[in-house]
Amino acid sequence: MVLNSPAQEYLLRLASFLEAKAYSPMTVRNYLAEMRYIFAYYNHLSPEQLTQEHIASYINYIKKEHGVGRDKCRMTAQSCSFFFKNILPSPYVVPHALYPRKEFRLPDILTQD
Repeated sequence: MVLNSPAQEYLLRLASFLEAKAYSPMTVRNYLAEMRYIFAYYNHLSPEQLTQEHIASYINYIKKEHGVGRDKCRMTAQSCSFFFKNILPSPYVVPHALYPRKEFRLPDILTQD
């Protein structure tokens, strides 16, 4: 995964900020991974050029191509929200607009019979 130089600098700033705010190591790892994936997917753009449409498009991509679930989509949206509120302030809208609807499935123990 090759990242452009501004993206690497922003990831370092994100890691530093999360650690300074005493976020758990797992949260730091997850947020960094999500932002790294997005920056790699949009490698031709600098982080300043990313918009909410780019994030929504990326979430659709991972849902269709990788078959990820609702939790992964929420993690991606939340990571982006944190990044664009605290590291690179921009008019990024709250992530709940990007959360997929909850799937309602019957438990496996219930059957037609």
